[in-house]
Amino acid sequence: MPRTRQQALADGALAGKSLLIGTTRDASTAFLAFDPRTRNLTAATALELLTAQIGGQAAQHVYQRHVTRHPQATPTEIFTAVQTDGHFRDGSFQITDQHAGEGNATYVYQFDHAPAADPYALGATHCAELPYLFGTFDASPDSPILAGAGAGADDVQRALGREFASAVAEFVNAGTVADWLPYAPADGSPVRHFG
Repeated sequence: MPRTRQQALADGALAGKSLLIGTTRDASTAFLAFDPRTRNLTAATALELLTAQIGGQAAQHVYQRHVTRHPQATPTEIFTAVQTDGHFRDGSFQITDQHAGEGNATYVYQFDHAPAADPYALGATHCAELPYLFGTFDASPDSPILAGAGAGADDVQRALGREFASAVAEFVNAGTVADWLPYAPADGSPVRHFG
């Protein structure tokens, strides 16, 4: 059975190795945007769902923390942000903090680019960075991730793709990236934002 990332860290499999890790800003929209149960949540229904997941007191706390961070967001957007943190971002930062805290070079990114036309309100959803990383805009022109940009990706999108792919390729080749400072757990920075 394959080891999880946490197990690999605990076993020391990554000790002394550089790490590149990141998430997309709105990862959970890929799983929730098309779910009729979560499309038009009220604060009360969002809290009910969260309470079923993590318990009432924790739900109230985490929901309010996200409302404070995103004061203009709808209850659906708040619920989605909570899911993104719980399923993607928090675990990534546990790994990041441990790995960097042990003195290993750790590079953290967040992919923030969302399509200009975003009819499904996906934002920078799960896997949204992949067409940019691999330059495969043309492969799935009707993908909701690209919101129809596909073959019509503009110069800005293609430049972002080159920037992201170049940073990843440099890391793979050298274990460092010249214009990207390693993550520092004490202050939680720098996280490199793409887009």
